[in-house]
Amino acid sequence: MKQVSSLVAVAVLVAFANGSQGGEKGPLDKDFVIKVASCNNAEIEVSKLADSRSKTTEIREFAGKLINDHKAAQDKLAELIKNRKFGVVTGLEKEAREDIKRLGKLEGSAFDQAFLEHTVVEHKKAITMFENQVKNGTDSEVRDYAKEMLPDLQKHLKKAQELSKTAGR
Repeated sequence: MKQVSSLVAVAVLVAFANGSQGGEKGPLDKDFVIKVASCNNAEIEVSKLADSRSKTTEIREFAGKLINDHKAAQDKLAELIKNRKFGVVTGLEKEAREDIKRLGKLEGSAFDQAFLEHTVVEHKKAITMFENQVKNGTDSEVRDYAKEMLPDLQKHLKKAQELSKTAGR
């Protein structure tokens, strides 16, 4: 479990083992788990970049909170993966690598604003995905995970929106 959360960049390759506990789950649950693992790791990496590049104490503190919260979420997801015999491989999705590269070229208030915009967009997508899982998921443990994580995502979104109003001023 700790290996999953400590990897710098992890994308998930999922293969349900034949005869896994409770049988194979629907594509919503499977796709959700794949996407969440990838998104958590991407968010950790982008937040690490913000923690090291931002000149604003409040944004660095927010980035640190994102790192800690997404690592904790990834630890919980790793336990879920462990119970379902999921496999993991290293690497980030192309879009995440491109976002990190793009953000890495920015400095000062331009970096802060781009980081916050990225965080708002990604958290809005995540909230929609988590709400869909809570409403339509068939695996009760995956649904419970989504329900448990949703309030943190909403707090992250709200804080990113608040910070983006004052970033660069």
